[in-house]
Amino acid sequence: MADLIEMPEFPREIADALRDEATHWPQSIGEDESRSLAVHGMLPLVFRLGGIASLRERALEAAVIETLRLADLREVLTALNGAALIMKGTALAYSIYPAPELRPRSDTDLLIDRGEIDRVRRALIAMGFDETPTSGDEFGVRQHSFSRRDRFGVRHIYDVHLDIANNAVVSDALRYDELRTRAVALTAISPHAFGPCNADALLHACIHRVVHHHDSDRLIWLYDIHLLRERMTDDEHRQFWELAAQRKVTAICAASVEAANLAFGGAALPSGLRTEADEPSSAFLDRHRRYSAVIAGDLAALPGWRARLKRLRQLAFPPPSFMMQSFGAPSRALLPLLYVYRGLRGMTRMFRRIA
Repeated sequence: MADLIEMPEFPREIADALRDEATHWPQSIGEDESRSLAVHGMLPLVFRLGGIASLRERALEAAVIETLRLADLREVLTALNGAALIMKGTALAYSIYPAPELRPRSDTDLLIDRGEIDRVRRALIAMGFDETPTSGDEFGVRQHSFSRRDRFGVRHIYDVHLDIANNAVVSDALRYDELRTRAVALTAISPHAFGPCNADALLHACIHRVVHHHDSDRLIWLYDIHLLRERMTDDEHRQFWELAAQRKVTAICAASVEAANLAFGGAALPSGLRTEADEPSSAFLDRHRRYSAVIAGDLAALPGWRARLKRLRQLAFPPPSFMMQSFGAPSRALLPLLYVYRGLRGMTRMFRRIA
């Protein structure tokens, strides 16, 4: 469950320039403004568009890292032999951005068929990747994380997803088999690299921003939506809204599109668009919900009481290996105390509001 990222205020002059409301870019900015650009994921893009000299060093660093990241990704894709679709930031970096280093990201997201996880795990471990232990909450953590460092000391992280989202309310909104059927080639990565088509990518971007990041105002996620909408045809827009209605995520898609329009401009929502208030996913638009409500909604979306009870058991009792690593415990003898402490901390968190 991701916490809400508290976003710093974005520099007004740069925000105006991004919306073409200013005739010029600032010549220089301060450290606080640079930090804001980095947190919003906009620093390399702002340097590309505005040429602000004080951002040059960090933008060049992003370009160098991207070169190493691409080499690693190509090696991984070869080892996985077509088992994975490239998702989210990396897919967008190589499909809708003028250069991939303009789309900052901390990891590479891959989506696989559930039946492929053992083969993918063996392939990555054979390449020197370490798998991060999970909490064992298979209904709440539908992904596995792998990482390794290259010879330059750069850490490469891959999140291998079994569903497009961890929360059961929307985990089936896009399925691997249909995404694979509609996938498009990402030839800038490799001849065998594929990612979601524009309509699927936009639906995923809207869902991820609202459900995983609690309707966050982080600008790079809104810019993804803006760029996707700018390049989509009328037919692709129609497909997107039809799919949103079918999967009962119209309200969160409309909220994401409106937020992107507010930040960067763009075409208005379709006239007569119906956003159903009773869509279960629309509850994610309430940033002031308590975490207990998020868990309750997720449990309600699971298929039957057996799955719900299993989820609660896994929430309460993660594997010992996860507990010892999470708390840095030197001895298994401390496990009973750690489980009690984790339970008390979790109960306290359930009464907190997301924002």
